[in-house]
Amino acid sequence: MSMAPTREKEALRSDPCLALIGDMVGSRELLPSQRPKIQKRFKEFIEYLNKRYAKDILAKFVITLGDEFQGLLLSATPIPDLMWDIDQRFSGRNLRVGVGFGILHTPIQREAINVDGPALYNARAAIESARRKRSLGGVFVGFGETDEVMNGIAHILSFHRSELTQQQLRIAELMREGRTHLEAAEQLEISRQAVSKQVKSMGWRAYAEAELAWRVFIEKWVNPTLEKKRAKNHG
Repeated sequence: MSMAPTREKEALRSDPCLALIGDMVGSRELLPSQRPKIQKRFKEFIEYLNKRYAKDILAKFVITLGDEFQGLLLSATPIPDLMWDIDQRFSGRNLRVGVGFGILHTPIQREAINVDGPALYNARAAIESARRKRSLGGVFVGFGETDEVMNGIAHILSFHRSELTQQQLRIAELMREGRTHLEAAEQLEISRQAVSKQVKSMGWRAYAEAELAWRVFIEKWVNPTLEKKRAKNHG
C-alpha cells in the first residue's frame, strides 16, 4: 500500500501542466524602510492567489527568492482572471509574469518548491523575456503555435489596462464582476451617468470582448491540447 502514492506522484509529474513565475519590478529600488511593508503585502497577495485559485492549482504559489514567486496550474482556464489580479490587486510595484507549458522532472509537492523540468524551463524563459522586453500582463512560452496568440492578447489587454485611470479601473473591476451601471454607481457613490460616461470613454466593450476571446481561445485550443497530452501519457 505504501507504493500507491509514489506511483500516483510519478504519473502526475509526467503530465503536462502550467508553471508560473512572477517577480516584482524594480524591487532593488526599494528603500530599507519600505521593504517590510511591501514584503508583507506581497505575502498577503500570494495567500490571496492560493485561496482564490485553489481549484485550479496543482502546487501552491510560494515566494522563492524574496521578490519572486512561482506556482503550478492544472489548466489555463484561470489565466485571464489571474493576469487581472496580478496587475491590479498588488499595490506598490508592478509584477512581471512568465508562464511555461510542459512536464516536470521532480515530484509534485503541496507548494511549488524544488520543482524542475520543461514546464519550469519555459516559465523561466518567459520571465526572462518579460524582463528584457519590459512586458507586463504575462509572457507565455511552450504552448507551441499558440504562443503568439496568448502573448498578443495578453499584451493588448495589459496595455489597455495601463491607460485607464484609477476610477476607470474600479469601474472595470465591477463590470468584470457582472455589476450593472447602477450597481457600480451605488458602490462608487457617483451617478449612473458618470459610470456610463466612463464605461464608454475607457473602451470597456472592446476590452471585455478581447478578454472573452482569450477565454474562448483557451477553452477551445489551449486546454484541449493539455488534456490530449495527458491522455497520451496514460494511453
